[in-house]
Amino acid sequence: MRSKCMLQRWKTLVVLAATMSLTTLVGCEQASNGGPLNDTVIDTAPDQEVPAAKEPVVAVEPTPVAVFPDFADVVERAHPAVVNIYTRTTVVTRPSRAPSLFHPDLVPRERVQQSLGSGFLIAADGLVLTNEHVIRNANEIAVRLLDERWFHAEVVGKDPKTDIALLRLREADDLPFLELGDSDGLRVGSWVIAIGNPLGLTSTVTVGIASAVGRRALPVGGELHYQDFIQTDASINPGNSGGPLLDIRGKVIGINTAVIAGGQGLGFSIPINMVRDILPSLQAEGRVRRSWLGIYVGDVPQRLREAIGLGAPGGALVTRVVVGGPADRAGMRAGDVVLRIDQKDVADASRLTWIAANLGIGRTVPVEIRRGDEAVNVELTLAALPE
Repeated sequence: MRSKCMLQRWKTLVVLAATMSLTTLVGCEQASNGGPLNDTVIDTAPDQEVPAAKEPVVAVEPTPVAVFPDFADVVERAHPAVVNIYTRTTVVTRPSRAPSLFHPDLVPRERVQQSLGSGFLIAADGLVLTNEHVIRNANEIAVRLLDERWFHAEVVGKDPKTDIALLRLREADDLPFLELGDSDGLRVGSWVIAIGNPLGLTSTVTVGIASAVGRRALPVGGELHYQDFIQTDASINPGNSGGPLLDIRGKVIGINTAVIAGGQGLGFSIPINMVRDILPSLQAEGRVRRSWLGIYVGDVPQRLREAIGLGAPGGALVTRVVVGGPADRAGMRAGDVVLRIDQKDVADASRLTWIAANLGIGRTVPVEIRRGDEAVNVELTLAALPE
């Protein structure tokens, strides 16, 4: 009995000793790892490292996702101001030879030619902009609105050199109209909307982007002389001529005018700022009387630009001065480079030609030129452009 009690005491002592050893061991492990010694809390995973403090999480901005705009609202507002233009033209067909005893029927014959184009209202009292070639030689002009109302139209003014015509609808009042935008602010890649009547399909809407700006020297034929086209891939076809090219806000930035035969996605529109420049003359006089510098110009070759120290692009090279003309009287010479006129920068020869044509007959304007490596300022009084 006594031996059993002794054995039980030894077992108790062994358990207590083992427990004390484990506590001491754990405490040492914690101390060696830099942790605090604690009599009441025992780390049961002494080989696990204490995690380091985490860096603050920085939110990453998501990549913007391109979303195509909905054009329906813009079209709904603009559509009522876009019109169909119908014309009737009497064409006289003349025989290739004079009538004779054997061919008495060889006499001039008349036939009526009908055509369809587009246009758009710019005032509530019925002013309509379109292309000059849409109404060229027309004997009758009729205009139909989206709501099926018909009006007779008369020509207020036209300018074949820009292919612009201004019409007025008779007995019209309180009509919807479009606001003119700013084509100089148009960026390549911006959305554009074309509305018109291609191939007789009235009130057609197409959408694309401005593919390029400043297109010139296009083989469009006719009397069109001043070119600074907006190029677009919005579908333009015969019958679209005269219709508006709109920006995403529904403002007019161009007049749809031309396509290139055989080309796909190649439509061209006259910038509306070009129309703004001549609109007052069309309204007041029915035509555009242009001013003239009396010089022939071309773009500045890179070699000449480097030779005279013109670092920045721009300018127009005077290739010939008309004897007795405004530039001649002002002392300008062939070889001069025109940089600014009337406080307007000259980007190239075409731009100078357009600016000069619209400055006004009889006005005296300052001209900044580069003559060799010397800056020269002259004042020039503009004359009327010879017909």
